[in-house]
Amino acid sequence: MSLRAFVAVDVPPSQELERAIEGLRGFGRALKPVLPANIHITLKFLGEIDEGTVPGIRAAMRRAVEGVRPFALRLVGVGAFPSTHSPRVIWTGIEGAEPLAKMAAALEEGCEPLGFPRERRPFSPHLTLARVREGQRPDLHAFLEMYRGRDLGSFQVDRVRLKRSVLTPSGPIYSDLLEIPL
Repeated sequence: MSLRAFVAVDVPPSQELERAIEGLRGFGRALKPVLPANIHITLKFLGEIDEGTVPGIRAAMRRAVEGVRPFALRLVGVGAFPSTHSPRVIWTGIEGAEPLAKMAAALEEGCEPLGFPRERRPFSPHLTLARVREGQRPDLHAFLEMYRGRDLGSFQVDRVRLKRSVLTPSGPIYSDLLEIPL
């Protein structure tokens, strides 16, 4: 049986982060904000996997966290990919993300022999807050200015998770398949 999966770090939403996401709801149908319960930082998107690959993914996750101790991350500011003039994704930046980059690189290396291709783009630590709906061009200038450099909260990372993603018309539903503590 196959399923859609990715490796991630869950992010407990702070009040500041929830306020920012609520502010994005003010753009109506132009944006699709992330549900606070679904907030995470993707370390490796796997796509469709066969359940038989889970033991190999678990081993790659264990290798990726070797020598990494629990650490703090801080969410700061808001921006847009690929640009503020033509936004597709609204995100917040992450301070203290060096351990995330180390784990993401190790996951790339460990998952490639399992048949998962390496990402073409370098790892860019960020937290997706909303996606711009196809054909929309919301004017985000005032929102981005209001949140430029703003502290959106801190949290402790103490585990990585293999997550299942089920796509539905109302948005993805995530569930944990396994977790590896740091």
